[in-house]
Amino acid sequence: MGHIFRLKRAGIVATKTTIVDWSNSTATTYNHGYVDGISDATTTQNEITSIPSPFARIELVKEAFGKIIPGTLNQMSVDDVKSHLSGNTIYHKMVSDTLDVAQIFFSYPTMQDKVDIVVWNMNQELQKLLLSPNPNHQVAGRSLDMFLKQDALGNDPYNFGKMKNMYILKYKGSGQKQMHIIGATSPATLFFSTANNESAISKELCFGTDYAFDSNYSSLDQRDPEFLKYMFAFRYSNANFNNDYPEVAKYMDAVYFVLDNSLKNEINSIQNQCISIIPGTKNFVDKTYEALSVNINTTTSFDVEINGVSFHCKRAVVTGNSDFELQALKSTETLPLVLPVVRGNAYENMEYYGSKFGRSFDVPYYDALPLAQRRLPGINIQHPYLTISDFLEDKIIKLPSAINKADYFDGNYQSSNGNVEGYLFPIKDTFFDYFTSDYLTGLAPSGKKAFEIKQVASGVEVSLRVPIKAGEVEYKRIYTLDVKADEQNNKGAIVVPDEDLAIGVFPPVKFAQEADAHYRIVILSDHSVNKDCTCVCYTNIAGKFVPDYVTRNVDIQEELSSKVYLLDGKTFDFARVSLVSESGKERVGSGLLIPKFKQRAGAASLTFAIDLGTSNTHIEYSSGDDQLPKPFEFNSDQPQFSLLFSTDSAVVMDHIRGEFIPESIGVNANCHFPMRTVLCIDKVNSGRNGTGIGAYEPFGNASPAFMYNQKIVGTKYNEYVPNLKWSQASPTNEQRIKCYIESLFMMIRTKVVQEGASIQQTQIKWFYPISMSAFKKGLFERLWTAAYKKYFNQTGVPTSITESVAPYSFFQKTRSDVTNIVTIDIGGGTTDIVVADTNGVKCISSMRFAADAIFGNSLVSVRNGELNGIIRQCKDDFISKLEGEEELQKMLIQKTANNYGNSSEVASFLFSLADNEKIKAKSMSDAVDFNAYLMRNGSQKIVFFIFYTSIIYHLAHLMKAKGLEVPANIAFSGNGSKVVSVLSPNKSSLEKLTRHIFKLVYDSDIDKDIKLILNSENPKEATCKGGLFLSHEPTNIESAKSILLGVSRNLLCESETYADAQTMYADVVKDVRAYFNFIALKLARIQGFSLSNEFGIDKQHLDLAAKCFNENLSTYVEKGVRLKLDTSDVSLDDKLEETLFFYPIIGVINDLSNRVCENE
Repeated sequence: MGHIFRLKRAGIVATKTTIVDWSNSTATTYNHGYVDGISDATTTQNEITSIPSPFARIELVKEAFGKIIPGTLNQMSVDDVKSHLSGNTIYHKMVSDTLDVAQIFFSYPTMQDKVDIVVWNMNQELQKLLLSPNPNHQVAGRSLDMFLKQDALGNDPYNFGKMKNMYILKYKGSGQKQMHIIGATSPATLFFSTANNESAISKELCFGTDYAFDSNYSSLDQRDPEFLKYMFAFRYSNANFNNDYPEVAKYMDAVYFVLDNSLKNEINSIQNQCISIIPGTKNFVDKTYEALSVNINTTTSFDVEINGVSFHCKRAVVTGNSDFELQALKSTETLPLVLPVVRGNAYENMEYYGSKFGRSFDVPYYDALPLAQRRLPGINIQHPYLTISDFLEDKIIKLPSAINKADYFDGNYQSSNGNVEGYLFPIKDTFFDYFTSDYLTGLAPSGKKAFEIKQVASGVEVSLRVPIKAGEVEYKRIYTLDVKADEQNNKGAIVVPDEDLAIGVFPPVKFAQEADAHYRIVILSDHSVNKDCTCVCYTNIAGKFVPDYVTRNVDIQEELSSKVYLLDGKTFDFARVSLVSESGKERVGSGLLIPKFKQRAGAASLTFAIDLGTSNTHIEYSSGDDQLPKPFEFNSDQPQFSLLFSTDSAVVMDHIRGEFIPESIGVNANCHFPMRTVLCIDKVNSGRNGTGIGAYEPFGNASPAFMYNQKIVGTKYNEYVPNLKWSQASPTNEQRIKCYIESLFMMIRTKVVQEGASIQQTQIKWFYPISMSAFKKGLFERLWTAAYKKYFNQTGVPTSITESVAPYSFFQKTRSDVTNIVTIDIGGGTTDIVVADTNGVKCISSMRFAADAIFGNSLVSVRNGELNGIIRQCKDDFISKLEGEEELQKMLIQKTANNYGNSSEVASFLFSLADNEKIKAKSMSDAVDFNAYLMRNGSQKIVFFIFYTSIIYHLAHLMKAKGLEVPANIAFSGNGSKVVSVLSPNKSSLEKLTRHIFKLVYDSDIDKDIKLILNSENPKEATCKGGLFLSHEPTNIESAKSILLGVSRNLLCESETYADAQTMYADVVKDVRAYFNFIALKLARIQGFSLSNEFGIDKQHLDLAAKCFNENLSTYVEKGVRLKLDTSDVSLDDKLEETLFFYPIIGVINDLSNRVCENE
């Protein structure tokens, strides 16, 4: 008997056919045939939930499969069947959701981060309920037991009698609820879904473009072909499938009916392979698919089965079937996918592992998982993929101005309003795991630019095009001011560092060989943020490396500070710079700078001559024997230090010029050679990387003081070191000399590359005075050679040439009228003399008597002291003259405060004023011309008269002692020779004076004139140019070297040592007094030659000089010798390097200038 329950009466009221409440009925009245014959016109989408059975859902899904295809297939067309399969009824929803559950099981290895499989063992779980002390549990257990046993009676339509376990899907992804069950295995239909609305988690569970539990119902034929084929494999490997699951079997027959022939053939092949299955052996299904194993605990696991038949899962193997595979330009083991983060028709038809990419996938902007652990969005297969935040930083640094396009890539910046801005490129390191910087600056596969920065209304938009198998993926991110960055939502922020910022590279050239590369990368900014600024470098081949750095200004907070990164023997293709801002919502960011430096390798050889003098340094170079040497220079069109962006900050530019290198060096620039031999160092050497360990580094925390006497830079933390050439021997001073030489070499090698010449073929010539001790010369030789091997050629050595011979070579080569000649090279510290005739060099001599003897603090080892008379006498005048030039005026006031300071440095400052660009711009050069001032000031003329006449007097006696003829020409060179014109601007007066001295010394009539050759424009060029004209130093230097011991006795030094010097003091004093008598009595009384008329020197001046020459001469000699020994350049056993004649004269000149000053 059947039973029926209905809520209203049927038929005529109160008739016998009316059934009320529960009543008996005949079995034929409401059997399945009867029910199936009822037309179902409902279109409801609501789930059926009113059946009073715990297994109602299993029955409903079974019914749903049976409802999809009415009738038999042989009575339908393919289109008819397709129409039935793809309906939108509640039955189609239940089938679609059930197939979603099945596909989740099949795809479980790729979705286990979203779902768990819970095993419900029927017998064990029933027993737990029945034996539970909780009465409610017991009721539930009895109810389940009753339904299971009852429904298993007869032919067991639900296969409960065959069921061992039920495997339940529990959702655990985003949006999960407590005990969030979404489906399970079914003994009647393989699987079933719940009746719950799971649309909220649909996007979390997807198969290609198909999302689980959504409103777009998908039949089996519309799903992943791999899943479809496995369902048929499961069917054919189960001999009882059609009997156990008749509704599902009928449904699958319909699905097969509508498939294309290709898939049918594959399924037929699967069927054939499954027919031959031998129980207990590894068959086709086991070989093709993975067993779906579920771990219960660490020791227990279950293989998912349905009624005793194993259910398998898809192998998570991803190989070569995606159009999104990265097309790397670097070799890499695994090629990840590059997935677009925007939907569009550009990508929808691309292959994405078994499906079209479509427009439904939500690729995250950011994935926190390591690359190898990521799962592909939409299909949830574990496989590496990259998204926008793997390539683009969430912050971009805005620079104070546009990028210098001549030397650096500008990111293809596009302005919308004509204002050009500069940005560091927000590219992450991941990009360079696969590509080089060359790709970034080039074109994408489409021909579009690989990287672009575009100005938009809200900020800037960065575009990056990444090549993939089927073209390219374009990423875009907009960066906005004053916002917080949010890479998870693709929102970028702009970081704006302070205006007082500079980033630059020295030198802006590309080296052919990495070993040749010596770079400095500079970050100059406010002290408060500089310590947190960093730089990391990369090469396209070797990858990332972190260079050491040094810091200039580590402790003066109100000043700018710089970090200088040192790349020695190391090149780089791009660098990542991290900067800090003191304002804004985002204050730290990093980005790339990519240089475009040019390589101009060549085989040509350049030769450079470096005259490193006591006061000034000069450099000239030539490209061949027949080429006239040229001064070392460069202009702003081809600078040696290249700024990443220009700056309007005068403070920043002052620091760059003063602590690194100016934008140009030359005759028309603020800085030019000759320039002061001064090293600018940080007082506090914080060492490499702030460790306090390490020497000063050239163009790091030490550099030539290019702007010395022109601009005050970092006075609180910088120290200016003069007197490098004659500094006392010590490790500290040696390191400073080394720094200075290496700085010059770094500039020279940059010039070599920019000229397209060979670094290895570069020749260097350097100069030394004959009066330099063997010890000191050996020190310099070692430093020059070590630097040459480091920066030019490991196997080569530079050429050393005496300062005496080089000027002679210059005049010999450049003047055809020069035959019998004496060259006198007057520097700051030494005067070098060569006597030569048509047969070559006859005599060479050198003495520590030069311009510093006039302007310096004489015969003392400490350079700072009471200012000498000349400086004291003129300083106030020049302070007044500099009214309106506050900075220069301030410098002079500081240098001369309390009449104390370094007199030589003050004189150097005063001499530099006439050439100062600010002074020239205001037409003030004549007013502050120190040379002209000294010419006009007659009171100190006696000092210059003694200086000049003592040199000529000594020369005449030396030549007479050597038996040499009176010269026809005397040529002056060296910056110190400018003081000759102070004595008289009239060359004929000087020539007369010179001729008279030679006549009196030789004690004979001279029948020829002595012609003076003066180079007032650039007297220091003679040494460098002359050195370049020399192919090698003359071999007779030592034999020609001559030292006059006794002027009056014409005694030459043979083997006398410094130990012997003290025996000579009395004779030296006699010789010096004889010299003064010579000028005061003999020269002053020559008829027709008036010292007053010719030079403005009257009897009063001579009388004052006489007092000086009668006092302390012996003390001066002793102090001069002692000073020489104290420098450790020589010892008592060393042979005398110079005459002692000038030691007393140095003391007299200093004393005399002081007395003149006091008398004024």
